[in-house]
Amino acid sequence: MSVFVAITLQTVSSIAAQVAKLNNWRFYPEGGKLEINLSSGKTPSYFYLAQPPRIVLDIPDTTLGNIPTEQNYNGAVQRIRVAQLNANVTRIVLDLAAGVFVDPSRVQLQPISRQNPTRWVLRPFITGSRQLGNNRNSPSNSAPPQYNYLQLPTSLPFATTNPQQPFVTVPPLNSITPTQIPNFPNQSNNPVVSPNFPTPTTQPNPTNPIVIEFGQPLPKMQN
Repeated sequence: MSVFVAITLQTVSSIAAQVAKLNNWRFYPEGGKLEINLSSGKTPSYFYLAQPPRIVLDIPDTTLGNIPTEQNYNGAVQRIRVAQLNANVTRIVLDLAAGVFVDPSRVQLQPISRQNPTRWVLRPFITGSRQLGNNRNSPSNSAPPQYNYLQLPTSLPFATTNPQQPFVTVPPLNSITPTQIPNFPNQSNNPVVSPNFPTPTTQPNPTNPIVIEFGQPLPKMQN
């Protein structure tokens, strides 16, 4: 009986010795890293959730110590929450800002000393917002459309004379002389014929107008 009790007490004490305690945690916003301190060596693990964006760190065989369980920040990491997920797992959640993108393959979780893995550092390597989100949320960053306007020459080239084209010279106005009427000589074969028009011998005398009073008979015309 005493042997059984001794074995049971030894088993319970060994299990209790295997459970570590989260003594402290600290986040460095300027460096973007989370550091945790454990009472004994444990190997935590992490995973990434996109909706909403957050990084979850689970520490097996660990309980909470006398530490703060929530802290708010400005930047890509908005808040850090610490809770006891179950009897043997402590969970730390890093809540990220909306639209922040994290490449899970680039997240680093490593101990400061491999010989005594009680201090761990988590570096999420947050690269920034998604490119699509930046284009939708920041329309002012987009460049205005470029238009290719027609460029007109500032000066026109001088016209050159083509030797194959006809060249016409126009005399000035003052050089025009009045038209000369040709003067043909009088030849014997072409006698000058003057028309013979009858000339009046007498010039009719104008007659005085006859005034006829109203109601009087018309005078007879003389032959």
